[in-house]
Amino acid sequence: MTNTLTMLALFSYASSCLRLLCYRRGLANHRLHISVVAWLLIVATGTSALEILLDHGRASFGEAGIALTLCYLVHRAQGNVANIIRNMQ
Repeated sequence: MTNTLTMLALFSYASSCLRLLCYRRGLANHRLHISVVAWLLIVATGTSALEILLDHGRASFGEAGIALTLCYLVHRAQGNVANIIRNMQ
């Protein structure tokens, strides 16, 4: 069970990180605070994926749930962190 949760968290973190990295701003306004949050999310999800991939960590049920939720939010917003934050308010 732990191995399945760990793989689920790994794919969720990696997918979120890649989607955030591939976001294209287009005509949207640049806002520094949103860019900082996006950068922090990229670093956090990428680091978590690498830790799991390099076998330095195991994912619990809660961590896998958080990873899946974050992955869902990132993909629903198409990588636009401003949309994620705006929908939470």
